[in-house]
Amino acid sequence: MTTPPRRTFAESKAKADEFLKAHSLGVFATGKRDGSPQQSILRYRFDGTEVVINTGDAAAKVKNVRKNPRVSLAVTDGPTCVVLYGEARLLQGAEAEAHEGGPVESGRQAGTPTLIVFAPDTYRWARLDG
Repeated sequence: MTTPPRRTFAESKAKADEFLKAHSLGVFATGKRDGSPQQSILRYRFDGTEVVINTGDAAAKVKNVRKNPRVSLAVTDGPTCVVLYGEARLLQGAEAEAHEGGPVESGRQAGTPTLIVFAPDTYRWARLDG
């Protein structure tokens, strides 16, 4: 019995990026003031470089990012899971509109429409082949 060759990191990352682009629901984690985790189930968009989350500036996740920009996003589908880590930045007004190429909505969240944007610097994954 022959073991198939192991996939390279670049191949696995490309597969993880495809998975993230094909999905839009994840669990976003930030840190509360007391250091405990704050998790939010939300919609996101991933373009292969950055994760973008639309929200309002009254949301706890925005307040948490202001205090500590280190965030993570976990996306699962059956046995497949991809977790991203990075440092987020907040965009509002003209800066958010320039990033999105048009008006930005806050959806159901109260406050000024705000984008949480981060480029993942660390990936973790499990069962990318399902």
